[in-house]
Amino acid sequence: MKKRMKIKITSLITVIILMMSIPTVAYAWMTYVEQKSLVTITTGEINVTTYANEQVTVSDINLEDLAYIDYQKDFIDNESGSLDLMASSLRIDLVASLDSVAIKHQIQLINTSSQPGLLYIIIYEGINIDEQVGISTNYYQRVSAIISSLSTKQEQLDALSAYNQSVLDQMYQAVMNAGDDLTFQVVFWGDHDDAPDPEAYLNQVYSFTMILDIVNSKGEVS
Repeated sequence: MKKRMKIKITSLITVIILMMSIPTVAYAWMTYVEQKSLVTITTGEINVTTYANEQVTVSDINLEDLAYIDYQKDFIDNESGSLDLMASSLRIDLVASLDSVAIKHQIQLINTSSQPGLLYIIIYEGINIDEQVGISTNYYQRVSAIISSLSTKQEQLDALSAYNQSVLDQMYQAVMNAGDDLTFQVVFWGDHDDAPDPEAYLNQVYSFTMILDIVNSKGEVS
């Protein structure tokens, strides 16, 4: 019995010596365990939860009750003073979960190039807005500031597109912390002159797709 114990101890010492003679190598690895919810998108009846480093596409937004306007009389000149009332506004809230890391988000809106006759502007309301103050409703004032100095319709449409992209870029720079609520609007009108079928425009349904990438506030969307 004593002899066997001595052999075992000797063998253990030998193994330790052999291990000490091997150069030290450090290994590190990461194991993905579960997706952690970061943000919930709420818009009308649509409710989508996003996860870290996941791209989310919201494509269930159908604009069936779109008000059609005369581009020059209503959108440019607002002769009747009713452009704000004729708008179809889609409010979207991004709500960071209470245990979320600091995040930012890139939003792409895929829409009008193949759907002529759809006009829209994006309005960034801010983070943790005062609900008693509410969201913007002075749409014509904003539209006028964007396009009033431009003479042709194409120049005006290009200016609206550039403005919308600048708002998306601004929102991408906004950092949300745990529990924050970011709000923006997408405001729509139908352009009667450019409707795909001016004779049957009341039956026209536009689809609007939003793609959202959520990343850590120190990261970038690839």
